[in-house]
Amino acid sequence: MIDLAVKQALRSQCRHRVGAVLAVGTRVVVASPNRRRNNPAVTFRHATFHAEEAVLRRAARTAGSTIYVARVDAAGASRLAKPCLRCQKALLAAGIVRVHYTIDPNTVGTLNLARTSLAAK
Repeated sequence: MIDLAVKQALRSQCRHRVGAVLAVGTRVVVASPNRRRNNPAVTFRHATFHAEEAVLRRAARTAGSTIYVARVDAAGASRLAKPCLRCQKALLAAGIVRVHYTIDPNTVGTLNLARTSLAAK
């Protein structure tokens, strides 16, 4: 599944190329790269929807699912893609229980949202 997230990241047109895949078991529910929120020709601010946000916006049901997040550099190699605090809170609120994310080309990290300090709040 992390390979699918890397493929989504490669599709991104943003400066920081990130992709996410939401899955239930071995079934892919939604996949998306991060996306521009604003048209660069209209505004100088290049705000984006994080890949995690883009997936949540498209998913009908998220409770009990797992999300895979990957970031790639200009050469296409995997880099650290741990979700930011805002995305972690959104994922937890959506009922997503586990996040797998790239750390480097050979390492994948796991974040169990139910066991984080966010879950206690």
